[in-house]
Amino acid sequence: MSIALPPVKLIYYTRWFGDTKFDHDDHRGRDCPIPNEYSIDMSQVPEGASWCTLTSSTENWEEASGLIFHAADISYAEFPPPVNNQPRILETLESPITAPFRTNPEQMKKYDYLASYHFKSTFLFTYFSPSIMDVANRPLPKDFIMTKRKGAPILWIARNCMATSGRQKYVAELMKHIEVHSYGDCNNNMQFPDDKSRLELMAEYKFYLAIENANCEDYATEKLYDTFMMSAVPIVDGPSSYRGYLPTNRSVIYMDAYPDPKDLADYIDYLDKNDTAYLEYLSFRRDAVNLAAKDRLEPAFIDQWGDALEHKKKSDYCSICRGVLPWWQARHASNTTYEDKSERFLADQSCQPAGKWDYITHGRPYTPSWKPRPRDEFTRPRDEFTQPQLGQPVEEDQKQIIETIEGIFLRRPRKNKQEHVYV
Repeated sequence: MSIALPPVKLIYYTRWFGDTKFDHDDHRGRDCPIPNEYSIDMSQVPEGASWCTLTSSTENWEEASGLIFHAADISYAEFPPPVNNQPRILETLESPITAPFRTNPEQMKKYDYLASYHFKSTFLFTYFSPSIMDVANRPLPKDFIMTKRKGAPILWIARNCMATSGRQKYVAELMKHIEVHSYGDCNNNMQFPDDKSRLELMAEYKFYLAIENANCEDYATEKLYDTFMMSAVPIVDGPSSYRGYLPTNRSVIYMDAYPDPKDLADYIDYLDKNDTAYLEYLSFRRDAVNLAAKDRLEPAFIDQWGDALEHKKKSDYCSICRGVLPWWQARHASNTTYEDKSERFLADQSCQPAGKWDYITHGRPYTPSWKPRPRDEFTRPRDEFTQPQLGQPVEEDQKQIIETIEGIFLRRPRKNKQEHVYV
């Protein structure tokens, strides 16, 4: 039988985008289940605390159960020497483009684990959450289509106008062929309204340009998550595969299936005028009244987000609290050094080369250096479908979803904390 271990203490050793990560101790263990094979001596836990605490105080750092480093704030000049049975975790929700050392296997040997959006990471830190299942299982609200803005079907909000993919060049050309409202810094043509939040604005448009600033494996951010949550159709460009992120395989429009922006504009114009075809992209909500989740949603999507408790165990700081326990036990139960012999994903070399959309500046005929994705379009006749009227009023539906997202927003890693700004 294992001994009762002292409470776990994790130190966030670096800054977090230049700021202190935790202004006060974060008692993350309060809602994080302790693995059955371990025991914590709760008599050592102060009143109001928990079995696992995170802190930004580096005092007595060598006694901590583990050290967490933020990739964007690494300073090797201040890097602490190793301590036996004290794992080091590199945390990031950004792509390796922002921290190139992450692609170097030798440099990544400084860390024992990676906590990131990549599904292969030991600890999953993602922009998505199981709340996406709540929305995927909601029937579309009444008069859903009537709430969508007329005349300008596409919305874009972006701050990073120098994205390595060159996405802004594609969008600039797209705007010549169809109305795109851009409220961010990039290709701006609209002033952000004072009386609406970003989420409320997203709900008004049929389509959102959920295009990432880099093309890296599993790198899908809040752009995609919030688009689904606000029941718009995402136009995406990011990882080569969105497995695990999509309610159905036909719930997004892939930008790289349309090397010529005019072709994408023509298809969006068609969907804007054809409610039947448009609503096919939202079939996972349209059919929620009549079909069970297993009959509507992709198995990978259900596996990833369908069980909130299992997701908690493998993600965010709860997963780190649980993951350091073998090291913590080795330190206190014996004089041995714990060796994690599992295969661990550390160096990420999955990002595509920069300049994916640079060819746009050369003009027609457009000849990208990559192979376009096959198009998968909805073209069935309008009279085959009747718009559902079984959902709740659209105002109540949006209010509930916005409250959910705003709760999650507080833990998102944005350097610019303005509620309506994307990168």
